[in-house]
Amino acid sequence: MKQKQKLSPQRVIICLTGVLFAAYAAYYVFVFFRDSSSLNIREKFISVLVAVMFSLLAFYALSHAVKRKKGPLFLIVRKAFFIIALLALLWLKLRMLPMIAAYWEPAKPYTVMYDIAYFLTVGGLLLLLFYYVIIRKRALFLPRTAVILPAAAAFCFLCSFLLDAILFFAFHVLFEANLLRTVVRPVFYLSFIGLSAYFMYPPTPMETPRPASVKPPKTEPDT
Repeated sequence: MKQKQKLSPQRVIICLTGVLFAAYAAYYVFVFFRDSSSLNIREKFISVLVAVMFSLLAFYALSHAVKRKKGPLFLIVRKAFFIIALLALLWLKLRMLPMIAAYWEPAKPYTVMYDIAYFLTVGGLLLLLFYYVIIRKRALFLPRTAVILPAAAAFCFLCSFLLDAILFFAFHVLFEANLLRTVVRPVFYLSFIGLSAYFMYPPTPMETPRPASVKPPKTEPDT
């Protein structure tokens, strides 16, 4: 009789994160069909792109439990989907930079807070992308860096979330076209906070291939 596999905190976090990503993708699908007649081509494209990218992120998160049972091709596709999704989201954020710069008015505190939240979000995405592409496969050799980077990303998303909350409740700022889109924004932040928390756990051996002749340092600090 096979022993039941324990539900580790890491697995709980990534599964909940996958559900949040899927919910955010489903919301944009809903927006696309509900407002299709009033959206222009650019807005339709962005809605579809966001839905697709968050679907890829949901696939990445929810496939955590099965990746060990699949071959190397599955792992390569999974990694590619994740990187493509993050790059697309960064592009969507960076294309807003001229608008963010124009919105900046130091005399109005809410504009400063809004811009800070924007840059923190972009910074969090950049940290996750750098960590995943450069650090994760070397996590056994850089244990401190492998924890500090995703922790810093989580901090960025948390600060953005708190600034958005202050802007909404204290200054009544609507970040999207309507109230519904604004109140869904926390799902975005919570999903990336969850992803950052998942990355703070050591990756599995399959994700960090190690040369047989080299052993990682046990107590030495990162260089």
